[in-house]
Formats: sequence, C-alpha cells, structure tokens
Amino acid sequence: MKLYVTDLYRVEMRYPLDDVQIDTLYYLYQPLIGMEAMHLYMMLVMEGKRMRRFIAPCPLSRLTSYMSMSVMDMEKALRSLEAIGLVKTYVKHENDITQYIYRLYAPLSLKAFFKNQILSSLLQLSLSEDDFQKTVQYFKISLENLDGYEDITARFQDVFTIQHSPQKTRLLKYNEDLIHQTTQDVKIDYDYDLLYQSLADYQVNRSLLSQDDLNYATELAYVYHVDALTLAGIIKDAMESQGINRSRMKQAIQKYFDVSQTSQLQEVYHKQPIQFQTSDQTSSPLVLHMKYLDSLTPYDLLKDKQGGKEPVYHDLMIVETLMVQLGLKPAVVNVLIEYVLGKNNNRLSKRYCEAIGASWVRKNIQTAMDAYRELMNQSTSEQSKEEEVSSSSSQSQVSSQELMDLLNQLKEGQL
Repeated sequence: MKLYVTDLYRVEMRYPLDDVQIDTLYYLYQPLIGMEAMHLYMMLVMEGKRMRRFIAPCPLSRLTSYMSMSVMDMEKALRSLEAIGLVKTYVKHENDITQYIYRLYAPLSLKAFFKNQILSSLLQLSLSEDDFQKTVQYFKISLENLDGYEDITARFQDVFTIQHSPQKTRLLKYNEDLIHQTTQDVKIDYDYDLLYQSLADYQVNRSLLSQDDLNYATELAYVYHVDALTLAGIIKDAMESQGINRSRMKQAIQKYFDVSQTSQLQEVYHKQPIQFQTSDQTSSPLVLHMKYLDSLTPYDLLKDKQGGKEPVYHDLMIVETLMVQLGLKPAVVNVLIEYVLGKNNNRLSKRYCEAIGASWVRKNIQTAMDAYRELMNQSTSEQSKEEEVSSSSSQSQVSSQELMDLLNQLKEGQL
C-alpha cells in the first residue's frame, strides 16, 4: 500500500531489546535487510518507547524527517522488515484518514536464527567465509574450564521454605499479566501439495520425516530455488533407515543449485561426438542399437521413453549432473538411462546413476559399446560370484537373472 507523509502511525512494542538482541540485529539481520531497514527498525524501537507514554499517533513525515529518508525508501524498508519477521503492519481507513499500527517483534534467538535455513544460508551467502566464521565465533560463549572446581551453588530447599497460611495464599505467585517478548519466524509459500504427492510417488516413509525435517528441507529449497518435485527426489536419496540425513540433503540441494546455475540444462541436448561413435559396420541388432543411441541426445531418449511427452525436470537434472560433473559422453549416458530405467521400474535414481557413472569415469568409458561391455562384464562377474555361493544366496541369483534378462533385451535392441 502506498504511503503518504500525512498518514498517521503508532508503534507497539511488547518488550525492550537487550544487548544480545541488538547485537543479533546488527550482525545477523543487517547484512540481509540493509542499513536503511535497520535504521528504520531502531527508530521505530525508540518511537515505541516514547509512545508507551504518549499514545497520540503521529504523521509519517515525522519518521521521514528524523531519518532523512523519502517516503518511497521508507516503504521499501518497511516491506523488508515485514518480510524478515521484525514488523507487522495493520491499517485502518476512517473519515479520509489512514492510520497504521506498526507492531514490533524481537529478533529470533541465536539458536532459532541459525536453525532457520533461509536466514542462516542467506547470511552465509551475504558475507565472506572469513566474516561469517568471525560472526559465528562472536556469538559463542567462552566458558571457563571447570576442572578442579567444586559446585557449591545453593539449592532451592537450602534457602527457601514453603509455608502454607490459613488463607491459602502462596509466597510466589505467577503474574499472568506480565508482558513477554514475541517473535515471528520467516514465512514462505511452497508447493507442499506437490511435495507430499511426489514423496508418496517415491514411496518415501512419511513417518520417518518430522515436521521439523520438512521445514528444514523447504527452507533450503526456497533459498536454492529447488522445485517441489526435485526436492522430493533429493529427500528420497537422503533417506536412511532412521530418518533423513540432513547433511547429505543439504549438499545435494547445493549441488543441484550449482549445476543449474552453471549449465542451465545444456548438456542433455548434445549428441555423441563423431570420434566416439560406434565404428562397427556390421548390421547386428546390438550394433544397430548402439548407433541408435549415438544418434540421440539424452533429452530425446528420455522423451522417446515417455511416448513423446516432455521429460520431467528432475530426470533431466540427473542426466545433466552426470554429464557436467562426471563428464560422461551422451551415448554412454543413454546406455546408463536404459539400464537404470529397466532395473528400477522405469524410474531414474540419482544415487544409483551417480554410483555407476562414477565407476565408468574411473574406467574411462567413452562409447556406448564400451558401456554395454562393462555391463556385460559386471553381469559375468556377478554370475560367477553367485555360482560360488548358490547354496546360500538365492536372492543374489534372482538379481543376476534380472540383470541378464535386461542385458539380453539391450543386446536385441528391445529397450
């Protein structure tokens, strides 16, 4: 809403700021909201103190004069304070007079600030690594080593006794009317419906995900521009038997952001370089299928697998990561796509793709035929191991048979 210097305002403040909160505002909040917003907040704090005695509203021209700030700049600073959770604004229109109430909120506690992945991540991105570490260190409390000391602190019962009077009054009574500090966290809009549906599609056990885990994930996703479908895949890959591995999830989100920023999905549209295409001139089904994979981009192959429909962004990002970070050739990625889709019920698993892709990079596999032969060697090796332990490992035999069936399909050009 557009502000005018003739509009009136009042400031409500529940509790005065202490030294730690002021430090928090200057060292943690100011790098995010800027100096002008910080200046305005502290001016409103002072106004809040004054208006507890003199409740009469004042025109906004008072604020613009004290801060040498234009109405437009003040409006921008106010929106920053509202978005960061330091101010709530209420407005009333009556008899052609517009009056605002600015209700001030205390900054988050240190623990709550650094727990909030939006605020802590943005602070880290706003400061140099050295300044960020200095800021964190500043707020750490240096405690004396208590080795050799004896705890002689008085206990409650050592000092006080509780005496019940006939009137049943209490020595200490809690005052329900005491004012208290209020804070509000940063609020974001995220497509939770799509996230929950995607987690269900990925068969993620929601009972292992607490609301705190989901808040942590969506806050990071908001900072690094990760859509709900992609986030669901990242959460799936970060799940362990006891719940989500937050560290792994955060690394995956940051890696996704790095890839999306540097490549913007360019590699998935490349075909196999001529020097790495299949040179065999025979017309066997296998050779023809390898040449077919040479002629397609990974994007075209995924689109073909989906009956001509546009591939989902999550799958494209997996492929882009394989090509950008691992340096796999397009036709090699095509072989990997067909193999993983066949093994994983027509779903691409990021962790599975990266594990196989990293192995192929170490073995310098650069052609579709080399990738196919590596799969054959893997199949032969697994089959040999299964024969050695066939009496005690029927499950491994089933796995090997599935792999052989898949490779036979690949050989006949049926995938």
